[in-house]
Amino acid sequence: MARLEQLDRPKYAMTTSPLYGIRSRKRLVEVLDWQGSVKALDGFVEQPDNYNCFLHEEDGKKPRPVQQPTPKLEALHRRVARLLLRILPPDYLHSGLRKRSFVTNAAQHVNGHPAVKLDVHKFYPSTLHSHVCGFFKNQMACAPDVAGLLASLCCVTVNGVRHLPTGSPLSQILAFYSHRQMFDELSAYVAARGGVITVYVDDITASMEFASVGDIRAMGRIITRHGLMWHKERFFPRGHSKAITGAIAKVDHLEAPKKQHLKYATARDRVDHPSLLVADQKQAARSAIGLLQCIAQIDERQIRVARGMAQKLTAVAGL
Repeated sequence: MARLEQLDRPKYAMTTSPLYGIRSRKRLVEVLDWQGSVKALDGFVEQPDNYNCFLHEEDGKKPRPVQQPTPKLEALHRRVARLLLRILPPDYLHSGLRKRSFVTNAAQHVNGHPAVKLDVHKFYPSTLHSHVCGFFKNQMACAPDVAGLLASLCCVTVNGVRHLPTGSPLSQILAFYSHRQMFDELSAYVAARGGVITVYVDDITASMEFASVGDIRAMGRIITRHGLMWHKERFFPRGHSKAITGAIAKVDHLEAPKKQHLKYATARDRVDHPSLLVADQKQAARSAIGLLQCIAQIDERQIRVARGMAQKLTAVAGL
């Protein structure tokens, strides 16, 4: 999926978004910067070849269906995404936003408290046309026909079911807003328990002084009530390490996962391999430096070490 570049612009309330309160499809065409008529947009949205569909394969993982919008549709998706990303987000959301990341997400749980974690199952495929249409109609106050057209523009049809595509730069932020009421309800539940909640795409983590397995069930019921399913639930006892979105939250600091350190060690050893060609040695050094920088991004205690080692690797490989 192509990344969505964000400009560092000031955020605004949802009610001042250009997408808010659109009462005619003619106005929608203007907001989307669509170079054509309403009728042409209607026809374009319903074209059967607007997506490239394929299976994405990773070692050791089940192939994942991907629906990637073609360039013309992707341009419209990016337009909608940029407008949604300019809406002032809640403090608990850490994915897809400037100055927030998987690191800031995990950092909220450096507190020693017990925690619970669960994921929304098949988040994008479970976010249906009706969810998206409801968001634009009820939360964005768009006219019903405008909300329907926007939902059709943003969704793909797979086996007769319309849902958010897995390969669009729009899906992450739109999936969140389509289920914003659910996430707000989860946030209110955790706040009432005196805890901290974070959301990173489909990953929900809550740290509370008296968190228990019962909180997983309670939060799961909220998710189910909103028409979604949950899985990969975990409970982290008081004082234990918490594996959260690619980082390890300790009592007083963050650490990179062991597998990240192992990848770096493997890449570092490869740089010194005597049979390695010069070009391959340089590539191995770049890989090792990148992994080291990622470790330092998570664990600030490693920054000085990372700088020194990066200089050595650069010298060894002649970069």
